[in-house]
Amino acid sequence: MPTYEYPREEFLAPSDTLSGYDRWAASYDHETNPVIAATSWVLDHAPLGCADAEVVELGCGTGRNIPRVLGEGARSYVGVDGSYGMLNMASANVIDQRASFVAADLLAPWKPPKQFDFGIVVLVLEHLPTLDVFFESLARAMKPGGRVRLVDLHPERIVSGSFAHFREGVTEVRFASVAHPVGAICAALDGAGFDVVRRDWLAADAIVGAVPSLAKHRGQKLLIDLKATRRGR
Repeated sequence: MPTYEYPREEFLAPSDTLSGYDRWAASYDHETNPVIAATSWVLDHAPLGCADAEVVELGCGTGRNIPRVLGEGARSYVGVDGSYGMLNMASANVIDQRASFVAADLLAPWKPPKQFDFGIVVLVLEHLPTLDVFFESLARAMKPGGRVRLVDLHPERIVSGSFAHFREGVTEVRFASVAHPVGAICAALDGAGFDVVRRDWLAADAIVGAVPSLAKHRGQKLLIDLKATRRGR
């Protein structure tokens, strides 16, 4: 008689986030993820605008945004991540001389190899226990006048129980998640030297039509979308 294995849950401590992404890396691009699909929809309908820019992405994962960046005409792309599993997948997924990768723990201060014209941060903030160190690293990476695009899960969704997770066999592995208030995110960016323009994306008919599994959030705030410009000359 076959043995039935009951589903299990594993809750990762904040200190296990990077090792959790190492475990997730091989299956990351092969799973249906409605939040990732929603961020792609947003960036399809409100493009980055990074043509002719040198671009850095903090928390690049498997490099899912690289075709978008290079397709918009960026001169170069540097992806930064603390998960070697994710970086290995990114380097295997993208074979383009304009793209390169850097391993760095973004919970600690990071000194970039140079300054960039454009920065990207997508679905990273819930993994940060605090914001200041990360945004100070981002500021060091940007030229004066450089632009940043930040798209992330709205904190109201995290409070209501949405957070990063994946399946490993019969186990659902759940990451520790922090619901940083939008006001706190904007204040931390301002404190790091950025001027910020905010937009909230609702789970409206257009997004739900593209990603039907988001219907349970219909009418609610789904994603935050921040455009930031590094002050100075």
